[in-house]
Amino acid sequence: MFTKRLEHEEPLFINLTPMIDVILTLLIFFMAATKLYDWNEQKLDVQLPVVGTAKPLTEAPKEIVLRIAEDGSVAFDGTMMTVPEIGEHLRTARENYPDQAVVIRGDGRVVFQRVAEVMSACESAGIHTVAVSVRETSPE
Repeated sequence: MFTKRLEHEEPLFINLTPMIDVILTLLIFFMAATKLYDWNEQKLDVQLPVVGTAKPLTEAPKEIVLRIAEDGSVAFDGTMMTVPEIGEHLRTARENYPDQAVVIRGDGRVVFQRVAEVMSACESAGIHTVAVSVRETSPE
């Protein structure tokens, strides 16, 4: 009825040699195939297009700093200008870079009307990233 099993049966074992042979053969095949298919761009005859003006694609420009002095005069990057002139420069800057930012540094004693005029010039030029520079008071 009962059959006796042999006490010293061999454990199950998977022979990996054929699988390793297949993998190495495929590896050699793909290495040889990539050498046959050369991707060297120097052999391609490519002429790059030529344009009159090109805008840089890598780095955003710095924000424009507008300084308003106590007497109400406004400086655009160090050059004194009127508010309409600043508006023209801001429009040009926005055409060159749509996300152009502006920082307004106004004297604390300047009439706020002047700051509002400069902010309005930024808005009319289409610049929506406007920051007003302030100084923190000490906690003491």
